[in-house]
Amino acid sequence: MTIRSARLLAFVVALLLSARSFAAETHPASITGPAVAWKFDTGKEVVASPLLADGVLYCGSTGYALYAIDAATGALVWKTDAKFPVSSKPAIAGNIVCFECGNALSGIDRKTGKVLWEFVAKPFRPIASMDLTDYHRSSPVIADGVAYYGDDWGNLNGVDVRTGQLVFQYTTPTQRPIRATPAVADGKVFFGDWEGEVYAVSLADRKLVWQHTQENCRPYYGAVVSEFVVRDGLVYFGSQHDVFAPLDIATGKPAWTFAEPKHTYLPATPLVHEGRVIIATTIFANSVLCLDRGAIVWAFKGEGIFFTKPVLHGSTLLVNSTNFGGTGYLYLLDVATGKLVNSLRIEKAKPSAPALDNEKAYLGAGDGCLYALKLSELLAPAAAASTPAGQ
Repeated sequence: MTIRSARLLAFVVALLLSARSFAAETHPASITGPAVAWKFDTGKEVVASPLLADGVLYCGSTGYALYAIDAATGALVWKTDAKFPVSSKPAIAGNIVCFECGNALSGIDRKTGKVLWEFVAKPFRPIASMDLTDYHRSSPVIADGVAYYGDDWGNLNGVDVRTGQLVFQYTTPTQRPIRATPAVADGKVFFGDWEGEVYAVSLADRKLVWQHTQENCRPYYGAVVSEFVVRDGLVYFGSQHDVFAPLDIATGKPAWTFAEPKHTYLPATPLVHEGRVIIATTIFANSVLCLDRGAIVWAFKGEGIFFTKPVLHGSTLLVNSTNFGGTGYLYLLDVATGKLVNSLRIEKAKPSAPALDNEKAYLGAGDGCLYALKLSELLAPAAAASTPAGQ
């Protein structure tokens, strides 16, 4: 090898090492430490919430793909390419996985990842983002073989999961985008739109049963963005509003109301537990709240903003915060008291709500990875990467 060749080789090696070092500095792992059982790199940030079924984790990525991953090992089962970033949560019926992407709903073979059918609401490009916190698109909910989801044009669509054919559609009076994930109960489908309206529509005749307008919404806000939850005759939902009001499923009238005094936003999907409801807030308040018919039972103040659905593991509540792409935390709280059990720091945190099994919590992050976290480590106070906030 000549001196010139050796110098050229040394330069190339140095350049490659420098590139690796730069990548390591600019793309650090979002979660580190002994709680990490495995991580799977999708290449692009993960804002979607994963679905766990029969030992397989299904989750979309903004890298234009849906993944099936072995929950035990983190190994790839299959990958299906998508036409747009995937920020919705999948749903399963039998051997079919459904997911929304760019107003289209796709049916995927669970075993192979093969696309079985695709329903396109309208042949136009989707609205990529309505505002800075427009994180999630409407996710499908399957009832009696029909997948229901909303699109950018105010349509609540129902698609036969066997054939991919449209069998139900209701167009809202506002014709505004539907980001909320619907709920089906009592022969009706419940959902909300970006205008802050909430609807109950009969599945039998596709007629409007009732429509509820959220009162005193601030200009440009009030958008209903969460999953809908139906429990004991009430429908619960989160919105970009500072008032939380469960509605009677028969009349659409508020059963009770809670007005957040700091005028924050309440977009997270509520969790109903033992007659109480747990909600989460964003700016100004940065809190997780437990309510009993509108009265605060406990309040936990954290760091960051809360857009994700709280989930329950025994008596422990898990809820993660984001911070507009900055540092967030996965908090573990005593569900009865709101006392902090533990917390885990997440760099480039994203609003990917955890999925749980008996051993692990699974969530996505801004470094493009899906993480499997050991619950045994998370539930041990000494495992906390940081304890930034308390009550």
